Amino acid sequence: MLENLSAQDPKCDAVRPLPGSRSSYQKRENRCEGLYVADVGSRSIDVVSFTAGNLAYDLNTNLPLQVAVSSQAPMVHIRGVAIPPKTYYRMDAVLRNGAVLVWPVADVLKPENLTDSRIGILGWTGTEDSKTFVPVAVSTGKPPSTAAKPTPILLSIQASFDVETVKWRSARTQGTDCLAFDQWRDAVTRIVIAGKPIQIDLQQLPGRLNCVEFAARSRDSNDWVTQKIRIEMPAR
Repeated sequence: MLENLSAQDPKCDAVRPLPGSRSSYQKRENRCEGLYVADVGSRSIDVVSFTAGNLAYDLNTNLPLQVAVSSQAPMVHIRGVAIPPKTYYRMDAVLRNGAVLVWPVADVLKPENLTDSRIGILGWTGTEDSKTFVPVAVSTGKPPSTAAKPTPILLSIQASFDVETVKWRSARTQGTDCLAFDQWRDAVTRIVIAGKPIQIDLQQLPGRLNCVEFAARSRDSNDWVTQKIRIEMPAR
């Protein structure tokens, strides 16, 4: 039987719900979800999705999404975000490892037309300021599988500015430290407008725990904006 629950009663983050909207960010049964008001930040690279396999669903079916995760940690934070710039949407939940989070589309996703191309979803362990990202599996109609198989492990990042070049590299970890990084690889070598997601398949990373670093540069600047993250790959 599916377990339609978070690992604990969800506690909503201190974001500002969008006033006057029925879709505003609020507690909704097993999760917190909705639209919010955001402050515009400086130039940055952010992780917006980390999935085992492609994220695909059809809002017209009204089938709920089923979210699962495989992690060494007993609890994993789950977050859904909107991809388009200036669409400030979040879904937050806490999922026990091995359970399945049932995520209705009728409450917010369908009314706001947040289709599968407009949503990212990811998991993480640790704190908000010190995350280890974990890929999530999402399906409709049947429980998602997190079993080891040749499934793409897809990480999507988003730059807050127009970029011309984006590179990435990885390293194994030892405790909380990153070991020696390998060579830089190209993620994109063309103009990508601000906010458009850039997807990287991490399936071939060798270890369970890895550091991944990104570097992005705009066409009119020689300054690189970098971001370093920790990720946990599924068991092989």
